[in-house]
Amino acid sequence: MTLSTQFITIISMIIAGVYLGASYYTFKRVERLWTSSIIWKYGLELLFWLLQASVLYLLLFIVNEGVLRFYLLLAVFCGYAMFKALFEQSFGRVLDKLIHILLWIYRLMYRTIKLLLVKPIVFVVSLLVVVVMKIIRLLWLLLRIPLWPIKTLLSLIIRILPKRLQKFLHPFWRFYSKMKKED
Repeated sequence: MTLSTQFITIISMIIAGVYLGASYYTFKRVERLWTSSIIWKYGLELLFWLLQASVLYLLLFIVNEGVLRFYLLLAVFCGYAMFKALFEQSFGRVLDKLIHILLWIYRLMYRTIKLLLVKPIVFVVSLLVVVVMKIIRLLWLLLRIPLWPIKTLLSLIIRILPKRLQKFLHPFWRFYSKMKKED
């Protein structure tokens, strides 16, 4: 390994340490938004570190064919310390502004979709339901009005019928009344 390759490797590992610090700070800042259970918290933490290790090894593989040396780990820690000492506060302010802007865009899109898409659909569906219910109520009312005279006429005819015929029809009435109660 030449001296220039070692120099490029150390510089890239210091930059990777700064990247690692920034990504970990971002992860911890955003983590509280979605971790409600301890299993999710540890699962996401494990997934985060596996992803970061993969990214760092890929960078190391690109720079010096994946040869891992002790001083490269020190360079990553040095880059992380540089992020903590020099860039964390300014990065935190920029990240807070970025999160604020993204939340504002999300709320704007949510309100716009709700106003332009959801509310008209809810209005049309509720209007259709009200119209259909009014039509059903009107049809029910129209069907009940002509049945009232027929029902009255049938009750008069039943009273006029002889007793033998009433006894013969009685089981049918009982069956009809059971059907009517179940409806």
